[in-house]
Amino acid sequence: MKSLLPTLALLAAGFSASAQTAITLTQSNFPAGPTNSLYYAANLSGVTRPTTGANQAWDYRSLTSAGPTFDIYNPVPAGSPFPTATRVVPYTVTLGPLSVRGTTYQALTSAGLVELGSQLAVQRFGLGALTGSPTDSLVVPAQTVSLNNRVEVAFPLTAGSVTRQQSRTGTVGLLTVGLVGLNRTPLQLVQRVSRVDSVAGWGTVRIPAGTGGTAAIPALMRRTRIVEVDSFYLGGQPAPAALLGALGVQQGATFGVFYDYFYRANSGQTLLEFNYTTSSFQTLSAVYYSREANLPLTARTALATELGGLRAYPNPVGHGPLTLAAGNGRREPLRLTVRDVLGRARATASATTGQPTDVLAGLPAGTYLLEAEGANGARSTVRVVRE
Repeated sequence: MKSLLPTLALLAAGFSASAQTAITLTQSNFPAGPTNSLYYAANLSGVTRPTTGANQAWDYRSLTSAGPTFDIYNPVPAGSPFPTATRVVPYTVTLGPLSVRGTTYQALTSAGLVELGSQLAVQRFGLGALTGSPTDSLVVPAQTVSLNNRVEVAFPLTAGSVTRQQSRTGTVGLLTVGLVGLNRTPLQLVQRVSRVDSVAGWGTVRIPAGTGGTAAIPALMRRTRIVEVDSFYLGGQPAPAALLGALGVQQGATFGVFYDYFYRANSGQTLLEFNYTTSSFQTLSAVYYSREANLPLTARTALATELGGLRAYPNPVGHGPLTLAAGNGRREPLRLTVRDVLGRARATASATTGQPTDVLAGLPAGTYLLEAEGANGARSTVRVVRE
């Protein structure tokens, strides 16, 4: 038995070094203030769904941007109906082709990031395109609706966290439709929402940033299921189906929102978001990744250092192919970018060390800088003369 002790000690030491611990988000390390959240929308081609479970290493550095986007969070205006709010968020209530715009008030509390309530200004919509009468309308009067501290992010948030919520909100409009004798008759939209948030995994996340992507950032993966059922009441009674059909809405319509959010400590926005079409979490509808300026980047050695040197031959080169050789003889897949002396990209190609490439084909004679990037993001530049 004594002979096993050193082995067991080594195993325990190795396990301690490789194992992670799930982070915990609280009010103190989740700074959700009035600052816009900055993202890139990702191209979906080739993107795989994240795996669930403990001690994951989610590597999404290969995501490519389809363009920048952002979520708006504004300071609380003077005279707020919710004095404890810390920021406000624009939101939209959709009524068929009509969009009613309002503001939601959020507060960062010890229990979590919560929604205190919403506020609508007066809005008027002409219904002539729907009913055929230019005098028909829907007027949304100014109104303030309490959301009773509906939780957006519950604290503490960590491995095993699960939050279940039920909420009910109402939005009132005054409906005028001459053909059916309605004159500023109250029309109420009641939204009943069921929501489940659960931490489905934890580990580290890597996303595109800088030249080699971010470092491995400790994160929680929170999976969210939201189901909304809409009901309409006219004068206090269920609204007739024919009238709702004319307005482009339906009694009892059900909508679902399903997504995975990745959170890190000391940031009020997500690192990574996956939106899905159904509750099976199988088919992606959108992916977003952070473009925050303070993302931790990977420190990398130069590619030439990793390969024991990197040289191009022949150099100068004529009209034939060029080969990049690794000093240690390793075959390394490369992404090549050719730049002129002004730094402008003139050509790109994929290549492998030790194998010829035609990346210079078609370029005029001159001096070029050949940037080579390895599979792990390490880069080096070789000066090449084309004759």
